[in-house]
Amino acid sequence: MRALVLHNTLNSIGGGERLCLHTIRALKDIGFEVWLGVVEQTNWAKVRKIMGINVSVDREYFIMGNIKMFGLYQRLLSAYHIMKLKSKVDIIINTYGDLLPLPTDLVYMHFPTLALVRKEPWMKYVKYTKSAFWRAYFAPYELIQSMLKIIAKYSIVLTNSTFSARVISKYFNKHALVIYPPVEIADYISVSRNDDREEAVVSIGRMSPEKNWHLIPYIAAKMPHVRFYLIGSIRGFRAKQYYDKIVYLKDKLNVKNLEIIPNAPHAVKLKVLSKSKVYLHLYPYEHFGIAVVEAMAAGLVPVVHMSGGQWLDIVEKGKYGVGYSSLEPKYIANALFKALNAWSKHVKDKVIEKAKTFSDSFFRRKISRIVKRYVEIKSEWRGAHL
Repeated sequence: MRALVLHNTLNSIGGGERLCLHTIRALKDIGFEVWLGVVEQTNWAKVRKIMGINVSVDREYFIMGNIKMFGLYQRLLSAYHIMKLKSKVDIIINTYGDLLPLPTDLVYMHFPTLALVRKEPWMKYVKYTKSAFWRAYFAPYELIQSMLKIIAKYSIVLTNSTFSARVISKYFNKHALVIYPPVEIADYISVSRNDDREEAVVSIGRMSPEKNWHLIPYIAAKMPHVRFYLIGSIRGFRAKQYYDKIVYLKDKLNVKNLEIIPNAPHAVKLKVLSKSKVYLHLYPYEHFGIAVVEAMAAGLVPVVHMSGGQWLDIVEKGKYGVGYSSLEPKYIANALFKALNAWSKHVKDKVIEKAKTFSDSFFRRKISRIVKRYVEIKSEWRGAHL
């Protein structure tokens, strides 16, 4: 059996790329020959080094070499691979998620792109609404995706959370199967055994304004007896600007209980998590929230905005953590106090067990079952119509 997996580029090395690699691994595990169709040629040495997933494909088809611009529009070029290779494979899986001019058998839609800029509560947190430049850049793509809505009717749509599934249903009138993205939790579980923890709060993620890390100095100032750790990756000029802003606020407010750790090695991140009690997530309406699951696997109680996949699917509306409804620092501080007071060995074990349901092995098993069943049905249909 042969599968074609479509992705814009693996060189971005993010959550979507991790999902693509685990999809490839799942296909290989059940005996598929896997072809990869990308726009940009994969730098496999870089991908394997950073992602830590040792997987390979039988063939790779790419359209161009290294290209940095117009990434949003590059995605549409993947349709070329469908046109060229469709007759040579048994199943086509689109793991990037945006609709292409030609249908695929399965599409993992992380979130419907055209819904990002519609009049919804999450609109104010989306970068494409932040300036005239981004609005102008995004407008043609939004139109293209609107025109391609009919394509969704011809694919099985998978998505990352109940939240995303509801949005897909609203904008595409299409039922999506929720298959949680793969979270590699083994390292985090290995440091979860420590029960002697600080009154400490951790936040981890890219240094980017939509993450709302600039609120942490204000929150920490309201909780002087609690230790705060912000571990942020800095890549590029804008990320460095944002990091400098947070450092400036920390100094301006004279916050002594906040430690900012830029570009921390994985081992440092694990050490900080192992001695802390609470994880603070400040990104409203996130489609899922992998960092939240990682922290739970390390034994931390999550505090999240009462929206998105992190609230509906991970925390389950307060069953496995604490929610806040406003980005006002005083409300977030209250939620943190509640989580710190709630932390215990019993609660720690409870959130760890929940985190295990989002593991990468769970993801691969579910994808494998769906692919095998789909190919069986497709083969039966072809046999009946010969």
